[in-house]
Amino acid sequence: MALLTVSNLEKKFGGVTAIAGLDFQVDPEIIFAIIGPNGAGKTTLFNLLTSIYQPTTGTVTFDGHDLTRLKPFQIAELGVTRTFQNLQIFLNMTVLENVMVGCHLRSRCGIIEAALRLPSVIREEKQVREMAMEALDFCGMSELADRDAASLPYGMLKKLEVARALAAKPRMLLMDEPAAGLNDTETIVMSSLIRDISRSGITVLLVEHNMGLVMDVSDRVLVLNYGELLSQGTPQEVQCDPRVIAAYLGE
Repeated sequence: MALLTVSNLEKKFGGVTAIAGLDFQVDPEIIFAIIGPNGAGKTTLFNLLTSIYQPTTGTVTFDGHDLTRLKPFQIAELGVTRTFQNLQIFLNMTVLENVMVGCHLRSRCGIIEAALRLPSVIREEKQVREMAMEALDFCGMSELADRDAASLPYGMLKKLEVARALAAKPRMLLMDEPAAGLNDTETIVMSSLIRDISRSGITVLLVEHNMGLVMDVSDRVLVLNYGELLSQGTPQEVQCDPRVIAAYLGE
């Protein structure tokens, strides 16, 4: 059974149709890539899946839950988290503190309990630190926990954002351009991390311009062009589709 189902999804901005009647399904525990030329609607689609944008028409269903009218935090509580194309890191905080922010959804203590420093707050803070360290260790960054985020190179900041998303214990992770700005060595590391995430049982939705990475790690690939579904299949099938070649390279 599909984990994510998108049905007749459409998004219009005034007279411009960014996503046009899109239908697709994503099975559990796979790496599902969404590709397309610039302006194809990839990030708009991610914003629709996480309710940053509301669709003009259509539905998005995750594990039987209709996400269409939920708020972003409610979608995150269901187990859908994401990274962003442009880094959203708190540079004035440590690496560990950044990842602890990702654990916020799993915390239950309120402002009053925190102000009074009740035993339940102390226990929860310990659990949050342990969860954050677990995510950092998964990403190979545990030794950097006490470093200021501002001191990290760009490639490590990209991994830090992934660690923070993983700290929320997602069932599905949306990764928006995780390899953007990375050098060849950093891209190899990111590819390995994406595979590890999938092997851990998390479904990965990947938007990425690096076709080498996409074809190397993906189980399924969906191609968008001007907001419409152009092609869908295995990486090999998509690479050989004349419509995909024409969209990227021209007739």
